[in-house]
Amino acid sequence: MRLNRPSARPALLAVAAVAALAACSSGTSPAPGASPSTSAPTVVASPSPTASATPDVPVVAAPAECDAVELAPGASVTGADLSACVIGFSLAAGSGHEHVQSGDSTAEVDFVFSDAPAMTGTMVDADGTTSFVLTQDRSWITIDGRWVEGDITSGDSEKVLAGTVGTAYRTFADPAVSAGMIAMSPTYTVQDDQDVIDLVNGGEVHAWRLQADAPFSMMGVDMQELIVWLADGHVVVGTQGTGTFGGVQTTTVQQFTDWGVPVVVEPPVG
Repeated sequence: MRLNRPSARPALLAVAAVAALAACSSGTSPAPGASPSTSAPTVVASPSPTASATPDVPVVAAPAECDAVELAPGASVTGADLSACVIGFSLAAGSGHEHVQSGDSTAEVDFVFSDAPAMTGTMVDADGTTSFVLTQDRSWITIDGRWVEGDITSGDSEKVLAGTVGTAYRTFADPAVSAGMIAMSPTYTVQDDQDVIDLVNGGEVHAWRLQADAPFSMMGVDMQELIVWLADGHVVVGTQGTGTFGGVQTTTVQQFTDWGVPVVVEPPVG
């Protein structure tokens, strides 16, 4: 997955098609960069965790959807059950932070996961940094250091670009898209030993590695590998997928932290 600024949008949008197919397969519909409306919503995630491990990071209880996912060496898990667990946990937490890495591209995203998803963050690559704010039906990105609201119906090329790229960014950063891709593999096997995952925030976590049992294809996307990491309590730690679309092979690594930490997403000013 390449997360590029507008100057490299052809590569970005080509890879976004892979994620968009995953979203369609899961029944999710990433909202387009819509026409501006008269209101500018503020989206706040205020989860109700069961306990607090630290003053800042709550403990999120695994939902019932995760009961079918046995975290034990050699256990077999269906893709449908694993996907449902990932979605269920994301909804239970309500918000979190995501780090995405692919080649020379890196994204840092704070997101709200609910019936009104929203996210804010930055994407950095060799061309520079692009900031973005996405609500359920609106998108803003920075172009040449200026905030531009997306409108794919506009006659203004910058607004069309902001809407198109905003849609691609939303697809990349939505946990539901990852869950849709997970569901497409019939089965996964829990590996024998937990992996030690170095977190981008400097910590580490021991997590079970659930690996797709065989390559699979969907709607023109050939997935050579798909891995999901879950910590004890079915905490979603991350994913790694390698897929080919249109002759381009891409490996994407996602890492999730700060589940349940409140996130506020507001339209940009200026």
